[in-house]
Amino acid sequence: MKSNNFLIVAALSILITGFSSCQGDFLDENPESFLSPANFYKTEADANAALISVYNGLRAIYSQDMTFVGDLAGEQTNPGTGSNTDRADIDNFTVQSSNLVLSGNWNNNYIVINRANTVIDRVPGIDMPADNKGVIIAEAHFLRALGYFNLVRAFGGVPLRLKETTELAGLDIARSSAEEVYAVIIDDLKQAESKLPAVQPNTGTGRATKGAASSLLAYVYLTKKDWTNAAAKAQEVIDNKAAYGYGLFPTPADIWKIANENKIEHIFSIQFQSGPEALGSAYSQFYLSRTANVIQNNGVSGFAINLVEDKFWKSFAAADTRRDASVLSSFTDPKTSKYYEYPTKGLAELSIFKYFDPQAYARSNNNNNYPILRYADILLIKAEALNELSGPTTEAYAAINAIRKRAGTGMTELQGLTQAQFRAAVLQERSWEFCFESKRYFDLIRTEQLIPIMTAAGKNPQPKNLLFPIPQREIDINNKIDPSDQNPGY
Repeated sequence: MKSNNFLIVAALSILITGFSSCQGDFLDENPESFLSPANFYKTEADANAALISVYNGLRAIYSQDMTFVGDLAGEQTNPGTGSNTDRADIDNFTVQSSNLVLSGNWNNNYIVINRANTVIDRVPGIDMPADNKGVIIAEAHFLRALGYFNLVRAFGGVPLRLKETTELAGLDIARSSAEEVYAVIIDDLKQAESKLPAVQPNTGTGRATKGAASSLLAYVYLTKKDWTNAAAKAQEVIDNKAAYGYGLFPTPADIWKIANENKIEHIFSIQFQSGPEALGSAYSQFYLSRTANVIQNNGVSGFAINLVEDKFWKSFAAADTRRDASVLSSFTDPKTSKYYEYPTKGLAELSIFKYFDPQAYARSNNNNNYPILRYADILLIKAEALNELSGPTTEAYAAINAIRKRAGTGMTELQGLTQAQFRAAVLQERSWEFCFESKRYFDLIRTEQLIPIMTAAGKNPQPKNLLFPIPQREIDINNKIDPSDQNPGY
């Protein structure tokens, strides 16, 4: 279920986000009703509003930036006919440092980081119950970790900004190493784990929990190839799944029903809610083929962006119900009863279907959340890490086969594989399970499969494409970063 309080406060939080950069007098007046750092951060309500402004920043990151980076740089999707150059360049591995998708990704993650820093710096001084204060600060640590995790995977080492930005002086910060960034991420998540509740109250639906912090930490360890800690942290989440309320939905289609958002499998999602407040998501329109406009409420048209590749669609087994839960390949026009089917019956494009809202409030104002962590992540993290440690153990098979069995009754269970075969099987399983969830590019990078798999897909990736370029604007305005600090090859 959605939390109206969480999202409505997000709209109010937009008014708060500029507080930390306000300088000087406003028309030489000091009206008592004007919100500023001096008269804000006084009450528990202020602390919660400041925290919600951090969550609100995630909406910009996951509306476009991370989805295009995580999906278009893989082989599952293409930018669509007539898509802009920035998206096409990501798809073709011809990206430049001036790419606006990348600069948006960089800037929006740092907005979240700075807002989290503000909460971490200012909330300790508020007179409020200690336990509530600790949870709010822990959530800010979780969100800062997520921001830096997004940045370090895409760009490598980045400037570490760990204090609220209050003035222009001191904004020039050199790049830290990737290891230094990961150390901050891990420390933030450990701090978050220590204070976050197992379950948030109903008014906090969608906010980070202890299980979310542990799950993200498992994913971080997996990315760093710290197999021991990845396996242990994933097992910790599994051992506490009853307390956290985690599990798998019965079918893949259940995952994407709007009525099931924030329920058992959804560990952490970006929250959207359609309605007059304009807090909805745009995925339903972004991803829908223009031919399929007729199945949308109110006749809102699709943008045909991030379309599904034919070869990926064909890679699913016939028994795998994830294909039709994830990809729109056929439909009936509700007004004319005309049947469309890919590729021979009037439907030339395959659309992402995971985020379809049958009752769209308006164009780009839909009810679909965006998943960051699901319980399926934890099972596949466990399977991959155990295999890297000891080969395909009984526990590793059980974890991956739980996902395969849920995918369809006709899906065969894996058995008798070598370590290398199991490694490839996990990567392929993640491709089917997490398609269009901004994970594919990062999976190919961390498993060192980007160049062979994308070359086989007809692209021309180069070693430089293991990272994206630091945005040119950051090099231009940050005196501690010059052209020689750019990632190799750009």
